[in-house]
Amino acid sequence: MRIELTSQPDMKLLTLTKKIISNPWIGVMISLVAIIISLYKILDDVTIMRFEYLVLIIAFPIYIRSLKKIFDDILDTSDDYLD
Repeated sequence: MRIELTSQPDMKLLTLTKKIISNPWIGVMISLVAIIISLYKILDDVTIMRFEYLVLIIAFPIYIRSLKKIFDDILDTSDDYLD
């Protein structure tokens, strides 16, 4: 019996999905879109409880976490250039 070391299409899709999810720039763009759309709908009439409040509560921490990761990467690479 022989074991093949070829990667299957499902595994390629899984690795591509992991790269997209772990990319902080994608997180910033998606969360900014969600924040802007939800704020636009919330500010139309503030007195009504909407689903957009929940979207805002979820999207804002994702935005902060993605920005923190981007700035940490920038600070880590800038130390390398000082040597």
